[in-house]
Amino acid sequence: MGIMSLRMFGALSLVGLTLIAGVAIDFSPEMAWYDQQRIEQIVLLQIIALAAASVSRKALLTSLANLSTFCRWALGVGFLFGAVSAMCSSYPRFAWLEWATLLLLTGLVFLLAEQAWRGNLRFDVLAVRLVVVLVGVISMKIVTSYLAAVLAVKHLDTLMLFEGTFSNRRFFGQVASMAVPLLAYPLLMNKTLHIQRWGLYALLTVCWMLVIVSGTRGTWVALGVASVTLALVAWHASHRWLRIQLLTAMAGALLFGVMFVWVPLWLGLDASVENRLPNLATLSGRHELWKLAWTQIQAHPWLGIGPMHLAAIRNDFGAHPHNAVLQLAAEWGVPAALALILPCAAGVQHLLTRLRQQKGSPNMLLVCLTASLLAACVQSMVDGVIVIPYTQTLLALVAGWALGVYFRETIATPVTPSSPMMGARIFLLPMFALAALLNGIFPEVLNRVEVTQAYVDAGNQLIPPRYWGVGWIP
Repeated sequence: MGIMSLRMFGALSLVGLTLIAGVAIDFSPEMAWYDQQRIEQIVLLQIIALAAASVSRKALLTSLANLSTFCRWALGVGFLFGAVSAMCSSYPRFAWLEWATLLLLTGLVFLLAEQAWRGNLRFDVLAVRLVVVLVGVISMKIVTSYLAAVLAVKHLDTLMLFEGTFSNRRFFGQVASMAVPLLAYPLLMNKTLHIQRWGLYALLTVCWMLVIVSGTRGTWVALGVASVTLALVAWHASHRWLRIQLLTAMAGALLFGVMFVWVPLWLGLDASVENRLPNLATLSGRHELWKLAWTQIQAHPWLGIGPMHLAAIRNDFGAHPHNAVLQLAAEWGVPAALALILPCAAGVQHLLTRLRQQKGSPNMLLVCLTASLLAACVQSMVDGVIVIPYTQTLLALVAGWALGVYFRETIATPVTPSSPMMGARIFLLPMFALAALLNGIFPEVLNRVEVTQAYVDAGNQLIPPRYWGVGWIP
């Protein structure tokens, strides 16, 4: 990426560095990997807040001005209700922390949308390369762990292969739900060189194999629902994408059989391969979390119990409900949840409508991005897609990219922002969010290793992530 690209695509560059560093670099061996990824996201959001209030303010205003009036008002109302909920919560510092994080991530979406719109094909090339490199690094690390287990340790345990890349293999499944649809895009382009095509087919096959290895049923459901939806709604636009995914999924299943069934038998290895098929339909305690969230919705329908505050209700299953709708409704209140969810649902619906209406040569990038967003939406109903820092950042990239491509397709003349009042709000909101973010992370960010170790020494397991690896608040 050259200097000019760095200047033009600053938000994309920062997101790329954050995502790649998050899986490639262990900055502190003593610190939980989850906490490292959160700190990397915090650094990203601080830069985004400062940029949104200064050098990138015009770009942010342009993106907002080209949204529909309904979307602008809905998002404003949603975050306003969330702010009131945070003020009325039991632990305001933690509530404001989550409110600020989601607000700055939303700002990141709009900055990426403006860059994708303005950068056109150059942005697409860089973003696709980022996804390929990201999945390549993740795959290489996990396959290297497999080879070490087979050749050196002589013990194969699929639960351990993802350590050192993600603190929980389910987080890889969330990443795969968004990345697998996008990896097909270069294969749909006629200009891709023959050797590159074989390499991309191999990478996508390995990724499908790792989806099976991770045992993340939410990923299987998410990719399946996204594929079926595209087939039913926009077959003409998506049939080539569907063919590539079906081919590589079958190849990935075959590769899984070779690497995790045949090789251990051939070498006589002690192997522990997780099999999720017997409990395919079980909810793994999610129904208890859903009941807990529903109880809070009934008790506090208007303002909820406060952002992040389900993490203040100790239970045996987790610090978040594994359902984005229930989480927002229980914590932010039903009005805020509706105000935030409806623009997202409308956006996905507009993308599907656009694909259905396309004749001749469809926009294959829009197909891939729509599939990625559909998969993320589906998985957010059974997983913490809007909670985990790494997947939050990746989702912001996919959403901003999709919005920018949609702008290219539908807006001939950009709307020029002219309201001084909106300009003032765009300056004040990022600064307020930055203050809430910094107030929320100090002093915990300075002693993460000690806090986590004390939590583990007390006999606890790091299974309920919310903001930090120790998921409970306060």
